[in-house]
Amino acid sequence: MNLTDLLTSVEIDSIRPNQLKKELDNIDIKKIAYHTKEVAADTLFVCIKGHQTDGHNYARHAAKQGATVIVVEQFIEGMDVLQLKVSDSREALAILSSNFFAHPSNSMSIFGVTATNGKTTITYMIDEIFKAYQLKSGLIGTILVKIDKKIEMSRLTTPESYDLQQHFAKMRDHEITHVSLEVSSSALELKRVHNTDFDVVAFMNISPEHIRLHESFDAYFDAKASLIRNASKKSTAILNLDEPLLIPLEKETEAQVVTFGIENKSGTITVSNIQFSSGIPSFTVSILKPFNTLSGKKIDITSFDLEMSVPGYHSIYNALTALVTGLVNDIPIEDIQQGIKKFRGVERRFQMLYDKEFKVIDDLLLNQNNIDSCMETISHLDYNKLHLVHAIRGSNGPAHSTEIAESLTEWFHKMNVAKIILTTAPSHAAKNDEVTDEELAAFLKVMKQNNIEVAFFKGLEDTLRFGVKQLNVDDILLISGAHSMDQGAKKTLELLKEIHPKVDHESIDQVLKTKLIGMDPFKVAEKI
Repeated sequence: MNLTDLLTSVEIDSIRPNQLKKELDNIDIKKIAYHTKEVAADTLFVCIKGHQTDGHNYARHAAKQGATVIVVEQFIEGMDVLQLKVSDSREALAILSSNFFAHPSNSMSIFGVTATNGKTTITYMIDEIFKAYQLKSGLIGTILVKIDKKIEMSRLTTPESYDLQQHFAKMRDHEITHVSLEVSSSALELKRVHNTDFDVVAFMNISPEHIRLHESFDAYFDAKASLIRNASKKSTAILNLDEPLLIPLEKETEAQVVTFGIENKSGTITVSNIQFSSGIPSFTVSILKPFNTLSGKKIDITSFDLEMSVPGYHSIYNALTALVTGLVNDIPIEDIQQGIKKFRGVERRFQMLYDKEFKVIDDLLLNQNNIDSCMETISHLDYNKLHLVHAIRGSNGPAHSTEIAESLTEWFHKMNVAKIILTTAPSHAAKNDEVTDEELAAFLKVMKQNNIEVAFFKGLEDTLRFGVKQLNVDDILLISGAHSMDQGAKKTLELLKEIHPKVDHESIDQVLKTKLIGMDPFKVAEKI
């Protein structure tokens, strides 16, 4: 691709050298890279600044590898290679990537959701609706990237802009028509989704979970809110009115806004007649105000019932988001109902690993909202005793450990939990997830203050073994924690067969057969 076309819409502040040996439209670019290991001949290399590294430090190496053009935020002295100076190299990378792949997001209906909790579940539920209507769909998120039936595991919740546009291009080439995308606050702040043509955007909830990645809660909120504020006139924005902070955003976007609430009845959509059967909700949806589909058709005032297959009050919010997304994409209500009913959940999001003589559940419990949703869901289940195995989340500071411990103890007293089975799982934690002595001490301090007994094991397997041994008929074992617990489900299910040999082996093997998180990468590749 010639450089002039590639630079369309990129604001260049200045160029070095000033006297070019070649005109820009005579320079051919065969590749874009932001990491030197991806550089080859005729590459345009973009220097982006990360939390730990700065691409400007690797520009000389990129030139030696064959980069012929370097995009910088400040010129690098002593380099005999064309440098293009921009004010924001991340924004430039997003525009360049979209140009390079010929604006692939324009070819599909793109749904993007931001929230502290529920992004993954919502995208999976919407994908189930797309499949129910027999659409060729794609999904990009925390767990995986799916292109129709092809899957690869994810490294970031929202990929870097070049990788994102490359995924879109592959989807376009595979004739994908509808895509669901998780949009993290970091992705918004770091311009990863800049120049993506969103058709539907949603902001569902917010709590102080990822403030450490931002300057303040206000900065965290503004990052997420930018998905709504920057939505185009032709798009639809979905807002949850039961989150008071989100209400003003209705007047801060050019998009058509569709709102819903369970407690707040003033929006476009509300629900009534909520019933729970073994914790699984069914309810009546009422559309109180008409709105338009993406093709311009009118959705009239009406009401209908929705039945779900996943438990929890919070699941109703996820279903309403998925419902609106389906409706504005011109999907009939009957297919939406079918997709929501067929949706069985997501790995590590209140995932029922075993449900026979006792229950085994896997959830993250990463923040107060996550804990509240999980425990509220369990409160609707019939059980004898609740046993909790928890892997502390590291590298978030003692204050975060205290908050998590306090949130847990509030529920312990309500649900008559007298003991927590605890681990730091150092052998299963990446370097940036390791638990410090201060974080462990802060957690244990709260437990002691609330008279909660702690059974502490350093290793993950020893912790899970102790938990599985506690199980009796009609009990629940809840395994929880961040990435250090990713392999917990596999190990727990193996221990179930060892310690309780009369369990349903076929049921356990079926779960292991479909698992992706925490499994051997070669086995995952075989499944994919």
